[in-house]
Amino acid sequence: MIVYHAVNYAAADQAVLRHLRFLPGAFVFLSGFVVSRVYLARQGNGNRGAGARLMLRGVRLFVLFLTLNLLIHAVVPESYNRRLDFAEFIGRLDVVLGPGGVRTAVFGVLLPIAYVLAASGAALALGRQGGQFLRLLGVTVFAASTAWAAFTPPPFNLELSALGFLGVLAGTMPTARIPALMRRPPLIFLGLGALHLLLARGEPGFLFTAVLVSITLLALHAAGRCLYPNATAVAAVAGLGRHSLLAYLIQIAALQAIFRATRALGGGHPELFTAMIMTLLLTTAGIAAAVELRARMPRFDRAYRAVLA
Repeated sequence: MIVYHAVNYAAADQAVLRHLRFLPGAFVFLSGFVVSRVYLARQGNGNRGAGARLMLRGVRLFVLFLTLNLLIHAVVPESYNRRLDFAEFIGRLDVVLGPGGVRTAVFGVLLPIAYVLAASGAALALGRQGGQFLRLLGVTVFAASTAWAAFTPPPFNLELSALGFLGVLAGTMPTARIPALMRRPPLIFLGLGALHLLLARGEPGFLFTAVLVSITLLALHAAGRCLYPNATAVAAVAGLGRHSLLAYLIQIAALQAIFRATRALGGGHPELFTAMIMTLLLTTAGIAAAVELRARMPRFDRAYRAVLA
């Protein structure tokens, strides 16, 4: 995500983005995957409140999206590539919350995550059959998006929500049932390379993006299993993963600060490599500070849990 946003802020070669546009979808896919691996499993172990807590997380994320947008549009006059008009945001709120994908909103990826979490929580809250309702919901949303994509690209929020529910379905699949070909790293990386060669020929459609997200995450998983788990770099990456929402917000704030500092010094857009390294350092430092504050200050920990956990 840092590379993806740094390319935008640095106004680098936009052809690179064609190979990175799967990242927002991957972010939502992983959120759906956690729904199945964590909350569905908890409900299966007799935790009847898992669905309600998941639904509450979705509602809190929805409120966070609205709050951030209202504050930013009221205080910040422009972003790196467009003006931020409060009246325009309010006037197009129905489009922002519905189809989505309009340039007037920021942090757009948070909204489909909120929808996936809230809808999944509502399905699980239906009781003993909640797991079946969750699978049915996932199949329905993904199938509807696939059918829509046969005629025209699905709306932004529907497309990303469908990828989230694809993650939900992937999370319900026992590891033993994953096809053998999908568990062989050489074949996974070969398939990933082939997909990126195809990407050079044009923009990806919905189904292509769904396959690319799935294969990329399989490749990252295969690579991660080859790493020494106690290595410093691995621990740092794991820390970003455990605080992924905060890391997402910090990296946007860091890139905004770098962009504005570069402009104040008389430059235009920041240099890509500098933007990536500085953002990575600031994001990692921010997460380390948050971990330390949570350990030392119970009030900060409660506030963190209320907003971001």
